[in-house]
Amino acid sequence: MAPGSHRPDSRRPETAVLVECAAAWGRTFRGWRVGGECNTAQFISCDGAGLVTAMWLDGRGLVGSIPTALGTLTSLTALNLCCNSLYGPIPASFSGLASLAYLDLQYNALSESIPDAISLMTALTSLYLSSNQLSGAIPPAIGALTSLQQLYLPQNKLSESIPTELGHLLELQSLFLDYNWVAGTIPDALSALTNLIHLSMAHNHLVGAVPNFLTSFIALTQMYLNSNLLSGSIPAFIGNCVALEVLSLSDNWLTRVMPMSIGALTNLRRINLYNNQLHGSIPSTIGQLEQLSWLSLSYNALTADLDDLIPLGNLVGLLLSCNAISGSIPTTIGELFSLQTLDVSNNMLTGIIPSTISGLIHLTSLMLYQNKLESPVPQGLSALTALKLIDLHNNKSSEALPPAFTKMKRAEYMKLSRNNFTGSIPASISSLQSLTYLDLSSTFLAGTIPTAISKMQRLSRLYVHPTATPCGAGRCEVVQYSGTAFCRACTNFCDTCTKVARAPPECKKKRRLCSRNSCPGRICIPFVRSCQGYKCI
Repeated sequence: MAPGSHRPDSRRPETAVLVECAAAWGRTFRGWRVGGECNTAQFISCDGAGLVTAMWLDGRGLVGSIPTALGTLTSLTALNLCCNSLYGPIPASFSGLASLAYLDLQYNALSESIPDAISLMTALTSLYLSSNQLSGAIPPAIGALTSLQQLYLPQNKLSESIPTELGHLLELQSLFLDYNWVAGTIPDALSALTNLIHLSMAHNHLVGAVPNFLTSFIALTQMYLNSNLLSGSIPAFIGNCVALEVLSLSDNWLTRVMPMSIGALTNLRRINLYNNQLHGSIPSTIGQLEQLSWLSLSYNALTADLDDLIPLGNLVGLLLSCNAISGSIPTTIGELFSLQTLDVSNNMLTGIIPSTISGLIHLTSLMLYQNKLESPVPQGLSALTALKLIDLHNNKSSEALPPAFTKMKRAEYMKLSRNNFTGSIPASISSLQSLTYLDLSSTFLAGTIPTAISKMQRLSRLYVHPTATPCGAGRCEVVQYSGTAFCRACTNFCDTCTKVARAPPECKKKRRLCSRNSCPGRICIPFVRSCQGYKCI
């Protein structure tokens, strides 16, 4: 080489790309020292020739669009721009990233459609595009990415139907399409995806039946198809999915009975089937699911022998509200030692609350309202020291207000209305210093409200019968129930009540959550957990 000449440096164009990115995103890549040497400590990795092989820039406060020049980094194998404030389209120039195996653009504000040019990124094994503002159809071109194992597209604005070309992704292990506007049926072409471990298409507009081919996915551990418009029955051979840990088909139009084969899913930890039109008896085989921690079957028309559920010793949540369950609460209920949430409200339960319920020492929510439960309320309820929510309204308890209610020191919400409680409101109830909501309306409690209630610093809602509303109580807002109208006295119990219109007795979701049939004559309020519908109180 002649004196004074310079060796060509293949790294220079890549240096220019990083400079362009730095300018676009308002950041400086100190990983390139003078002379263009790569410093992996600055989240940019290079190979021995100094060519960029990986960029790990997740959560770095990047703002701006993605420069098209990134598509010229042909040695790039991993690009992570997750969790920034990037906007604009995904550059079509990414088609030049033929070596890229890992692409993560999640949690940004990227828009427009997913480019068809993505089909040329044939080395991709992981594609993460969740939580952006991508729109249009899922491109059939994704089906060309035959090495793909992870495909995450949830929480965008993707629409139209699921392309049959996704059935070409034979290596796929995770398919997440939830929280989009995807419509149509689940295509039979997906039956080829027998390596799937995670499947989530929840919160879309899918119609048709739950495909029978899903029962051949023996590696599947999670199935989320909830919050769609699926109809028909739960596949009879669902028990073939022996690895399944989560089965979520709630908030659909599923009918008929629950299959007995569900008892073969011995790895199941969560079952969510609420808000469908299932009927018949809850299969006794569910009692074989020893790993089950959450069972939610509310808002159906199911019957049950509750004794069949007692072997579920790991159960944390048992939600069976708004069904057709009759009979009594079994004395063996106390054997569900891990239970934290128990909701059997809006059924036809009779008899008494068994004293053995005192064994549920981890219980935080107890909802038994809208049944026909009678006195006595067991004193053992006072042993439930973790209880924060207790709702027994609209039952048939007819006794003095049990002392057990005044010993629930962590209680925040207590609704005992529409029972036949007699006597007076005990002054000891003022010891419930965590209480924010107390409803004793529509009972036979009489006399005056104890002045000690004014010392309950967190109490903001107190509902009482008009005959128990004197002057001189305290600061909190008082709401009274009388007939079909609510009366409200603000800031002081001595203020005059003014009528407030009652909420309508039926509220509509895109489908049923609260209706005349499911919750007759009661009030519908926004359904807090989904923010999409209503529930009954």
